[in-house]
Amino acid sequence: MTDTNAKAVALQGHVLPLDGPILRDHVRPEDRRSDHYLERFDRTTLYYDCVYLPDRGSYLFTAPRFLNLWAPFRTGLRINSQPVKRVRRKRWLRCEQVEVRAPQGALSLIWQGEELPVIARASEAGTFAGLNALVAVNKNNALDWIEDWAAYYAAAHGAQGVALFDNGSTDYTPQDIAARLKAVPGMKSVRVFSAPYPYGPSDHSKKLEVSPRFFQTGMLNIARRDAFARARAVLNVDIDEIAISQSGASVFDAAVSHPLGMVTIQGSWVYPAPGTQGPTGQGAHRFRNTPDDKCNQKWCQAPNGVFGRHFGWAVHRVDEVFQNLLTQQPDIRLAHCKGTSTGWKAKRFDLPAGLYEDPALTRVMDSGFPQRD
Repeated sequence: MTDTNAKAVALQGHVLPLDGPILRDHVRPEDRRSDHYLERFDRTTLYYDCVYLPDRGSYLFTAPRFLNLWAPFRTGLRINSQPVKRVRRKRWLRCEQVEVRAPQGALSLIWQGEELPVIARASEAGTFAGLNALVAVNKNNALDWIEDWAAYYAAAHGAQGVALFDNGSTDYTPQDIAARLKAVPGMKSVRVFSAPYPYGPSDHSKKLEVSPRFFQTGMLNIARRDAFARARAVLNVDIDEIAISQSGASVFDAAVSHPLGMVTIQGSWVYPAPGTQGPTGQGAHRFRNTPDDKCNQKWCQAPNGVFGRHFGWAVHRVDEVFQNLLTQQPDIRLAHCKGTSTGWKAKRFDLPAGLYEDPALTRVMDSGFPQRD
């Protein structure tokens, strides 16, 4: 068994009191603020995380879109109790990052008239140096599913590390996840980041509206700038997503060998046997629909490649135009497992009527996943 470096790490964020005098402004007009939106929109997280990057001599903040909170945050930053003159701010559609050069321990924030020390966690930049790594967000997925997912990628593609962002699971602790991943053969480094912040509304935004689903993109960019800054290659797939290579080639090798350091992975939904009545692991998914049900794409990237150096990370893409034009490949496809979901009971689950068992998919599941009850 590999001697795995595995531990849980708490993100160092700042959350505003819900009854405080200033909260994040809404991103939708009042007539579009459904109950679902109002329950899930994050008005209180000022920033998700602050990490000190010793190689840059700077603090890195990762936050939801600041919106109206930017002005008081920027004005309140202090180095040795003196106003900060320069910051580096990067904005994406769903999150932001702010870098402040300052000696460790010198940064503070004046908020509502009170000067607060900025607490920063230690950098994890060396943890995944030179490794092939997985990144995902998790909430209450079965520990068996998580372990089987990591073990498949280690055996089939040569994954050597996992950074999992746990979004406030109640069925177990981040330490429990780390212990299960530590047992996966071939894993060298595991970090389970505790990130109990609002995920955001899951409904669709209208054109020109700021998307309120800040969380997952924020987590990916924490990984990009810190944990995976020196990784060999990073695969962004959820626990229910299985990348299958027709040739047997590694998805990590495919990304590293691509001239732009990245490949895009297209795929489709796959299903457990007709009559299945509850959540089930990835290995039960041996059926496809007629015609095939396409799913959203995912990606694998070498952080030191062209895309890695110049673009932030998002859930399904890195750059809207050039990624889709230049990084497609036919060999590796995604099987998105419909029944491997904690949302099974949230809405009625109806399996399609035209399911057929795919022999190639069955072979992958037989060889890559243990039989579980």
